[in-house]
Amino acid sequence: MNKMMKISALILGILFSGMLSAQEAGSNSVPLRVAILDMAAALYNSELATAVQEQLSADTAADSARIRELAAEGVALQERLTVDAEVLSDAERRDIQAQLEEIGVQYQYLERRVDQQVQERRGVFEQTYSSNLIQAITAVVEEENFDIVLRAEVALFYKDAMDITARVTEKLNEQQ
Repeated sequence: MNKMMKISALILGILFSGMLSAQEAGSNSVPLRVAILDMAAALYNSELATAVQEQLSADTAADSARIRELAAEGVALQERLTVDAEVLSDAERRDIQAQLEEIGVQYQYLERRVDQQVQERRGVFEQTYSSNLIQAITAVVEEENFDIVLRAEVALFYKDAMDITARVTEKLNEQQ
């Protein structure tokens, strides 16, 4: 999304500067129509993003379940170390600590693997559907005759009426 946001920001910046120049040269009696857009929310609130997220959840379900199991095992072993500290022999204590270390290694490995899958899928999703997002933005801008669209991240304050994020998401959903 980072590359897409940079490209969009560049395009919007060029359009913005061109519109300001045109307004200065022409009549100043017509106010600019400004809209605010959260591009990430528009894309990730779409039905397609929901479907991709559901597929990703299904694909990572086994690893996620194992992560939860490892966490529970780790908590149980840590609790045993605490509760039975006085009655455990040194050998038992070392054995439990070795088990905890092994659980920690497995946990971190699986967590990294799931995180990597999520990041890869997000990157592919954003790259694949960035043109659809731009088309949806363009359609809303043309339909509602906006002069400027600003990213929500750069606006310190705006009224909800200026936010076109939901309308862009609707346009994305219509494309599918």
